[in-house]
Amino acid sequence: MACGTRYHPNDIYATWKSSLYPLYDDEGVMVGKAPVWEVKEYVVEEDGVFIWPRRVREDGKAFGFDIRELARIEAEYADRVQFYAQYYNNPNDPGSARLSADNFQHYNQRLLRYEYGNWQFNGRRLNVYAAVDFAFSLSRKADWTAIVVIGVDGDGNYYVLDIDRFKTDKMIDYFEHIRNLHSKWQFKKLRAEVTVAQDIIVNTIKDYIRKDGMSLAIDKYRPNRHEGSKEERIAAALEPLYDDLKVFHFEGGWVGQLEEELVQARPRHDDIKDAFASAVSIAVKPKGGHRKNINDLLGMKPSNRLHSRFGGVPYR
Repeated sequence: MACGTRYHPNDIYATWKSSLYPLYDDEGVMVGKAPVWEVKEYVVEEDGVFIWPRRVREDGKAFGFDIRELARIEAEYADRVQFYAQYYNNPNDPGSARLSADNFQHYNQRLLRYEYGNWQFNGRRLNVYAAVDFAFSLSRKADWTAIVVIGVDGDGNYYVLDIDRFKTDKMIDYFEHIRNLHSKWQFKKLRAEVTVAQDIIVNTIKDYIRKDGMSLAIDKYRPNRHEGSKEERIAAALEPLYDDLKVFHFEGGWVGQLEEELVQARPRHDDIKDAFASAVSIAVKPKGGHRKNINDLLGMKPSNRLHSRFGGVPYR
């Protein structure tokens, strides 16, 4: 038995709530899983109805809550997130959301094309980059690794092209995931934020890349204290773009997880948005990318597109 209140998305209560044990039948075959803990979770109030309504005893002592008492308590908290965790068992105060669903725009993946060695979206050339946020250490297989691939056009619009999220403790797995994404998107540069432990991973991946003959540069990035905390770096890289409606997501896949990480002030995981911010930080707009491809401007069908190298001669 345990009793307490939430204080962080990754606190011990989150671990207990997700703990499962296997169930076996009489033949020893696993037939399912059941929660280790029976969880009873309450909030101080819901729609104005308080779990312990305020009462005054005959001796004049008062106990419980009403709207005035709760407002006084909330005012004493310098950190609203802590108040919401303690009184609503929610480590993320809805009022402290960094972004809202109104900031999220989605594009049609059918408008992506790969022509003449470059990716284009609706006729606009994209420069493509990627970044990886490694699991905390090789010894913790439960941690997620995330790789995000993005494209940027000449107007400074950013497109989330792909998200890969996985768990592993094997060096070769990191390389395989990077190689598969590189084969699909042909990005020339990948940023990897490293700690001392993760530096070993990056050096090993570089060896695999050389042996495989891949044309890919890895930008090792080790942030310093003058750049602020990780949360501050991510916010500085992404929030102005979302506020200016310069970011576009595809629908499906891990995008839902990315949007959850972006909205919550303290998400349980931040690996996808961290990789996304890293990719944005190395992205450079294509020159002249604001102009549409001449074939799109002319409205020609694929079978009648002009060959750019031979003076407008149609090719098939």
